[in-house]
Amino acid sequence: MKRLLILLTIFALILNLGFAIQKEHVKNDSLSHKSQTEAVHATNMASEIENQGEVTEGSHEGHGLNLAPFLFIILSLFIGTATRHLLSKGLLPYTIMLLIIGLILGLLTRFDILQAVGLGIIGQAVQWAGNIDPHLILYLFLPTLIFEAAYALHIHTFKKSLVNAVILAVPGIMVAIVITAFALLLIKSMGIGLNEWTILLAFLFGAIISATDPVAVVAILKEVGASKRLSTITESESMLNDGTAIVFFMTIFGLITGEAGGNAFVEFLKVSLGGVLVGAVIGWGILSWLKKVFNDALIEITVVIGAAYLSFYIAESVLHVSGVIAVVTLGISMAGPGKTKVSPEVTHFLHEFWELAAFIANTLIFIIVGVVIAQQVNYTLSDLKVLLLVYVTIHIARLGTIYVFYPLMRRIGYGIAFKDSIVLWWGGLRGAVALALALIVAIDSRIPFEPRNQLLSLTAGIVILTSLINATTVRWLIDKLGLSKIGDIKAGLMMQSLQQIRLSGEKEIEKLKENRYMSGADWDKVSSFLIDANAVEEKPQHFNLEDAIAETRKRLLQKEKESYWRQFSMGMLSSEGVNLLSDQIDALLDFGGKIPLSERQDIENIWTTPKTIAKLQNLPLVGRIWKRKFLNRLALSYDCARAFVAAQEENQKSLSSLIIGFSLGGAESSKETELLSALEDELNENRITGQTFLRNLREKYPDICRSIETLLASRSLLNQQEEMLERLKKQGRLEPDEVERIQAYIHSSMKQLIDTSLKENTELKVAAALRNTPGLNNLSKDAQQFLITKGQLKIYPEGSVIAKQDSEPDGIYIIINGTVNYYKSDTLTGVKEISDVFGAYEWFISSKLRYTFTAETPVTLIKINTSTIKLLTSKFPETNRLLQFSASADIALELLKQNEKFSEQSIRKLRNLIRNAELFELNDGEKHRFSGSACILVKGQAITEEQDTLFTAPTILEECNFRSNGDALALILP
Repeated sequence: MKRLLILLTIFALILNLGFAIQKEHVKNDSLSHKSQTEAVHATNMASEIENQGEVTEGSHEGHGLNLAPFLFIILSLFIGTATRHLLSKGLLPYTIMLLIIGLILGLLTRFDILQAVGLGIIGQAVQWAGNIDPHLILYLFLPTLIFEAAYALHIHTFKKSLVNAVILAVPGIMVAIVITAFALLLIKSMGIGLNEWTILLAFLFGAIISATDPVAVVAILKEVGASKRLSTITESESMLNDGTAIVFFMTIFGLITGEAGGNAFVEFLKVSLGGVLVGAVIGWGILSWLKKVFNDALIEITVVIGAAYLSFYIAESVLHVSGVIAVVTLGISMAGPGKTKVSPEVTHFLHEFWELAAFIANTLIFIIVGVVIAQQVNYTLSDLKVLLLVYVTIHIARLGTIYVFYPLMRRIGYGIAFKDSIVLWWGGLRGAVALALALIVAIDSRIPFEPRNQLLSLTAGIVILTSLINATTVRWLIDKLGLSKIGDIKAGLMMQSLQQIRLSGEKEIEKLKENRYMSGADWDKVSSFLIDANAVEEKPQHFNLEDAIAETRKRLLQKEKESYWRQFSMGMLSSEGVNLLSDQIDALLDFGGKIPLSERQDIENIWTTPKTIAKLQNLPLVGRIWKRKFLNRLALSYDCARAFVAAQEENQKSLSSLIIGFSLGGAESSKETELLSALEDELNENRITGQTFLRNLREKYPDICRSIETLLASRSLLNQQEEMLERLKKQGRLEPDEVERIQAYIHSSMKQLIDTSLKENTELKVAAALRNTPGLNNLSKDAQQFLITKGQLKIYPEGSVIAKQDSEPDGIYIIINGTVNYYKSDTLTGVKEISDVFGAYEWFISSKLRYTFTAETPVTLIKINTSTIKLLTSKFPETNRLLQFSASADIALELLKQNEKFSEQSIRKLRNLIRNAELFELNDGEKHRFSGSACILVKGQAITEEQDTLFTAPTILEECNFRSNGDALALILP
């Protein structure tokens, strides 16, 4: 009663608002009339001024008319919010109550009651809604409702239900159209009515009335906690159903009006697939854009809104394909891959915005539907008879739609249970889409007046009947079928949770009693607010160990999935990683917790890098692309494995709190220990598996892992700084504008970190290796960057052959990470390590490779092709001498390691010795006396003076007093 009084008070305020606007409108009319008089007076002076006066008059009149839709929107929003607030616990669904209110408003306007009580301005607003252009309903409201429904879908469940939804929406709707059309023709043949209807008009009505709008049913399914699979198939079928119904409608409507061209089946495929293409293309463009934006809610939300309406507009008005299917495709792309392209901090706001937009759209559209029906529809006794027959007919058609394909659908995806099919049949409501299509027919003069008027009346009647009968009884049907029962396991967990809450509350009361400001409270009154542990409607009965384990596994999987999304929101898990891991959890949840948590066949496929990618990186031309894929795959493997281990550790900590108390079922408490132990073993096995994989990956690719860990540590540091900033803000130590500036800097760093690729981190590693490579350490910054950019980064697994003996050298290899063995005729000759070069000497003297080089460990190296060397030396001429020195150092290090005098020295000392050496070019016959510790003949021949012995490069000369035999090159060590 109190709520009814409040509702009447709000209605009175709306009436007062109407009176005030009416008064203001009269005042505006008076001013407008005065302006018109002045304009008429001006026409006596000149014809040009006369035209201006006419324009002025028209603008004033237009201004007055524009208040009607504005006022209607305001009143509708107040009516909708008041209805939702005051009648939230009513028997009727929210949208149905709005439909009834719309009917009442329409009747009050139709019989001039509002005008009679002085609310003419409100009457005009309602009158505008009653004569709204049906295309406006489609273009203004449909994109919002369709996109919101698609964006809110659970993608994994949608994928599993998609085939069944398509069956219902394409062949199913064709069955419904045929049954409905022939039923109408039967009614006509029986002489009950529809005397002027043709077969095409009957099929047109079948297409119109097949467009379902189960928004009220979906809301009830979510409210009573029914299966997510049932609500998903209901909503998915509705979205696709709307699209195909409109396509069939336009095709048949074109045949009736003579606008159809070509084959109807081809036209159907063109319109349907064209809609998919439009939505996919716009979705791809929007996702590419969103990927470049970070934590800017205004941009991200606005872009998504614009995309929804743009896809509908381009599809319908420009390309003349299905706008509904285009928006559905866009919405699904946003709900799937797009979910991780929107910034984590914006995702929540985006969902809330679309919920608000759908609420406003539903509020307006259901009131408008009620007003349109009340104002435009007329019924005779004969029409009512036909309406009742048609109401029965659509349920028979719906029955045919479902049960003709039921044997097939029960075997596809999740299948459809028999009880679910009953709800699906009864919940096929009709709404705004059907009425909008009927209005399009009703305003087309090419169709005879009586049939199109009957078509509108029948459609409106079906909308009302399905709303008042089906929607109001579907909750009762769900309860009778037992689809709202939560089961013993869930009831047990619910009761246990309530007990924990009550126990916590009782402890809090004891603490409050010691508070000097509250010690005098009425504790009996306070205790009355403790939650009742017996508030569960369904009392749990006995359940066995297997059921408890299965339910707890499901809870753990849900927590694991939440962990992945939390890591993603903190920037600690990539978008591709969170999608892969979440999909794997969804697949496990399909088993209902019946399989152990450690039985994950797909997890190793996510971690393991295919060997083919490692091989493809060595191909010419496309090798760079596959190299990038290989690096990305390694990063993804590490990313997923690390997140997996973190999630298992979190679950181990929270496991005991998720165990269902067996005391509720009357079983022994020892079973709880058995349950806990079994699940701990499964989680521990997962953790060990993940840690083992990570350890092996670090051993094989330490540089890649180091790069990934650097990125993770950097993001973790930025997260900590943002948390500290938030604490300082709460403490009042920073002003809001100061917080915004600092936060902008942190977010800029986060965005930079997101854009940082593994390639960039690897380039830093390459630069570090070059600085330790003799000869190349003296490259200029520009030359070094050119070398890094043009060089080919390659990764070789353990045991891979990098280059074979006696093959033509095609460049220089510089080791970035790992060790390489080199063999002479299958005999191990030596080992090369980080910053060592091979292939340089053969390139320098233009000979074949002297050794076979094999990766002893996983090796990362950069290869500089011969063509790249030519470009480098032409652009930076000074590098030619440095490359010669590097090639000389390559052979020098090899020779020194084999020489008895230097063999005991470390590689580091030898490298430093070579780095400080000097390279000399020797002309034929020149004599030289050097004071170095060793003289290495790199190229050509030389004769020592004392022993008169001829030496041929490459070799270490026994003495540094020699003459060249032809042109030669020598490296003199200090």
